[in-house]
Amino acid sequence: MATAEGLYALHEKRIRDAVALKKPDRIPVVPNGPAWPGRAMGVSIADIATNPPVSRKTIVDAYAGLGEIEGIQSPAYHVCTLSIQWLSRVKRPGRELPADELWQVDEAEIMKLEDYDKIVDQGFGPWLEDYYRTQLPGTLEEMGAFVATIPDALQLCRDRGLVAMTPAVATIPYEYFCGGRSMKEFLLDLFRHGDRVQAAMDAALPVLIENMRQTIRGLDLMGLWIGGWRSASEFVSPRLWNRFVFPYFKAMVEAAVEEGAIPVLHYDANWTRDLERLREFPKGKCVLSLDGKTDIFKAKEVLGDHMCIMGDVPPALLALGTPAEVTAYCKRLMSEIGPEGFILTSGCDTPIDARYENVKAMVEAVA
Repeated sequence: MATAEGLYALHEKRIRDAVALKKPDRIPVVPNGPAWPGRAMGVSIADIATNPPVSRKTIVDAYAGLGEIEGIQSPAYHVCTLSIQWLSRVKRPGRELPADELWQVDEAEIMKLEDYDKIVDQGFGPWLEDYYRTQLPGTLEEMGAFVATIPDALQLCRDRGLVAMTPAVATIPYEYFCGGRSMKEFLLDLFRHGDRVQAAMDAALPVLIENMRQTIRGLDLMGLWIGGWRSASEFVSPRLWNRFVFPYFKAMVEAAVEEGAIPVLHYDANWTRDLERLREFPKGKCVLSLDGKTDIFKAKEVLGDHMCIMGDVPPALLALGTPAEVTAYCKRLMSEIGPEGFILTSGCDTPIDARYENVKAMVEAVA
């Protein structure tokens, strides 16, 4: 029987081969999502959201129990990470919501127009710390305590022979500001106050990149999400996207690759329009992770010789489909997107209401 270290080495090689556009001996399966494990294992969603020792054990036990997988994207979770990256309040289960209900970002205009100028004048780092303390009190303390638990989550995976592929998240200034300003106000800012927004973004980017570098080094990360949600092509005109989105992603991706980490472009919503631009990212070093809104088959056509593709079993299929339907879709993905340069997973997170037999069918489709 293989040891945990032997399994870990095998699983890591499969993932790295896929990223490098090689054909692994088996297509890697790397599931993700903290909420479904809680529901599947009968653990309170309130504990998944705010109790890292409980959440990491639940996440690892749930996904490892499905069959052979190569890793888990993130075995560590705390809901404070949403406030950190979106500058937003979050309604929590067990506090503002029932204990077994999914957490919710509370869309509101917290960041004000004049904050763009303050970022330029004060520096993004000092401004951000003040923002957390005054607008999101307790967030910094929770985040610090959570980060201290991440090594335990990584070790828990390693002890099971599993790779923790992306246990940290980075993103561009656009996503921070869009969350803090609210989507409506921020999109208006791009039209009405574009120069002020760009000046603040240019002040924020070096700080975010340095924070990302320190996280990669401090946790010795194999990879991390460099996520895009509201910055997707379907929300922003090409003129604005080329100014406020793409250059910042390119800088972050290149910095992560310099650090030896795998940037997993966790791109929710529809990015089909701009797939060609992603060829400007380093070849064989990145992963494009899609949620079902982007045409994954078009992504293969445009990027298949340049970038590993991850995805994209749809949440609706996992929640409402049958195991046979899930298996059929996974087989199509493996045939048409793989076998080289492909990692099988759900589109975005495994949804909280996914049927257990459907998630198991996704994992077993590779066998």
